[in-house]
Amino acid sequence: MKAYRSAFYGSLLAFAFPLLIHADEASKAAKIEEMLMLTHADKIVDQMIAQMQPIMAAQMKKNLPDETRAAADEMQKKVMQWMSEKLSWQKMKPVYVKIYADTLTEEEIAGAVEFYKTPAGQALLNKMPILMQKSMTYVQEMMGDIIPEIQKMVSEEIEKKSKN
Repeated sequence: MKAYRSAFYGSLLAFAFPLLIHADEASKAAKIEEMLMLTHADKIVDQMIAQMQPIMAAQMKKNLPDETRAAADEMQKKVMQWMSEKLSWQKMKPVYVKIYADTLTEEEIAGAVEFYKTPAGQALLNKMPILMQKSMTYVQEMMGDIIPEIQKMVSEEIEKKSKN
């Protein structure tokens, strides 16, 4: 009888374990989705695509004769439409959920969700675009100082190699 109970509980555990894992994964995914909602990840993806548009437009028009600019504008619009579809929130959301699930524990996600619900968390989220813009401005300024130094180093290295 004891062997029968042991086999029964073993079978029950073997059946229930995958269900428990699936329940844990579903719970974690639900927390990730809540975090993505709180952080407005959908809007961030849309903003990222919108910010890419002028960069792509500038690159596509670079060194083009005036007579081809209209065609380049049309092509740029098509490319941006295509990218918007490929990188839409509906397509990116599962990627974000997987990245967060693979990187963070459920407890870390729950802690982040709780933080983002606080006034401090909401303030951080609301001010993040300003923080990002300011940091990009400083990085661009720093790069303005760094690029000439890099060019000088490269020139010196080329000159040194050409003498050898």
